[in-house]
Amino acid sequence: MITRQKFIARFPEFSEVSEERFNIFFEDAVLLMGKYESRWMTFYDVAQANLIAHFISINDGQIMGDSNPTVPVSRTDVDDVQVEYAVGQSVEGMDADLKSTSYGQAYIRWRNMAFAGPRVA
Repeated sequence: MITRQKFIARFPEFSEVSEERFNIFFEDAVLLMGKYESRWMTFYDVAQANLIAHFISINDGQIMGDSNPTVPVSRTDVDDVQVEYAVGQSVEGMDADLKSTSYGQAYIRWRNMAFAGPRVA
């Protein structure tokens, strides 16, 4: 399991996060990922660090008063016109929220590698 020191080394942008706040999101990550690190092959720590960073990023937006659901944003540029809009998800559930930050997207990649299932050559 990831420690706060390793988390800060991986993501120095969160160096101001207190030990208490880190522990809250650490516990949330353990609830979601489980305690059995061996199920995650060797990816548990890095996946957990990305999930905690995702939780902190989402929470920071809520602290600033943003209580809207977070979804990925798409941006299109045509000549001098720029259009930006939230992308609707075709799959409801947790992954829609995880795709709203780069940290959540990295967590999904690590999770997919850990639980990809058997591969046939």
